[in-house]
Amino acid sequence: MKGIIIKVIALSMLLVSSLVYACGDNPNAMVQGPFKDSAFNNGVICFQYSPDKRDIDFYQSYLSVNGKVNKIVDTFSYSDAPAEVFSVFFTTIAGKKNVVVLLRWNVNYFIDGVKYPYHYEVKAYNATKDSGYELFLDSDRDSNLSGFQTKYNEKGSNYKLDNVSKIKKYLHNKYGD
Repeated sequence: MKGIIIKVIALSMLLVSSLVYACGDNPNAMVQGPFKDSAFNNGVICFQYSPDKRDIDFYQSYLSVNGKVNKIVDTFSYSDAPAEVFSVFFTTIAGKKNVVVLLRWNVNYFIDGVKYPYHYEVKAYNATKDSGYELFLDSDRDSNLSGFQTKYNEKGSNYKLDNVSKIKKYLHNKYGD
């Protein structure tokens, strides 16, 4: 009897550990995550470097009636510099659960005496009932969701949505909880 209990415990530990790290296609390329996602059955999200390490892929993994789903939701592309996943959080926007990602690129532009060290972009993804996450908000839909940190004559100005609390406040004020 004792041997059966030990085997059951070992099997359950193996099963749980495989579910925890079952996000993406390469656990050695993890940038952030996995993060437990209560919007989906055994759901997790994670962010991994692409095989060429230039881009970052946003993965979602969950159980559906058709079996396990492990898919790329979006890719954050190299654009003058590699993308950085600066912050990731869950919030409700307009009555729907969303994953919000703050991205940053170290661009170091210098134009007319103004230095632009970083470019930021905020992206929000709606949880859909059947297909996981889909892009809901980005700078194409709302120009306030991207911007630059600037420096002029040694005085700096940060992008206005450069942290989680500022992003949440802006999204909830503009689009509702």
